[in-house]
Amino acid sequence: MRIYQVVCLAVGLGTAVPVYLHHEAHGVWNPTQIGVAFFLWLNAIIALWEICLFLRIDLIEKQYEDFRSRYKGRELDRVKDYFGAPVALSKILSPTTWAEIWSSYAVFDDSYANRKSFGFFIDVGNGFSTLIPTLVCLYGMTYHFLPARLLGLVLLIINYQMWYGTLVYFGSFLFNKRYVGHTPGNLALFVGLSNGLWFTFPVWAMWAAVKMIYSDSYAVFLG
Repeated sequence: MRIYQVVCLAVGLGTAVPVYLHHEAHGVWNPTQIGVAFFLWLNAIIALWEICLFLRIDLIEKQYEDFRSRYKGRELDRVKDYFGAPVALSKILSPTTWAEIWSSYAVFDDSYANRKSFGFFIDVGNGFSTLIPTLVCLYGMTYHFLPARLLGLVLLIINYQMWYGTLVYFGSFLFNKRYVGHTPGNLALFVGLSNGLWFTFPVWAMWAAVKMIYSDSYAVFLG
């Protein structure tokens, strides 16, 4: 398999399972539950990658130095080469496999190859602090093992954290002019689109969380 196939399969199956289970439990296809489930599972995958960032920062720094020179002026090719690369089944769960996504991203934003940067720490912090709460919310929407108001608070907190971190990251990216030297198209595709998901979907999830808190019910996911 190739990296992009593993990612698409993981995102697709990981979203489909809680959506299907929700339908089986409640008999509804709820757009908010589907959208929030997609984002929560996507964040769970990214959280695992962010833990890999922490575990393999030494390797990422070395790879970045190589990629920066080899792919100068054609940074998007580095992304294509990474996602198009084959991966053995035995390596799918290896942190080293997923560390390369950060050394590839670093050709657009070198803060991810710098253990002293805000970008490094906000993502590592997100990985370690949101993985378990994300999974709790992902399946709590369906199985209601926590009071609705409590789960709503957890959902609100983790999504506000991700939304705020994204805003600060974009501000840091622009203020430090890390966009210089990159084409608008490449930035929109790899920096804007990827981070844009963490701006829009948390707003949707926070809206659902507020509904849960005020109503003290799971009705927002059951209509």
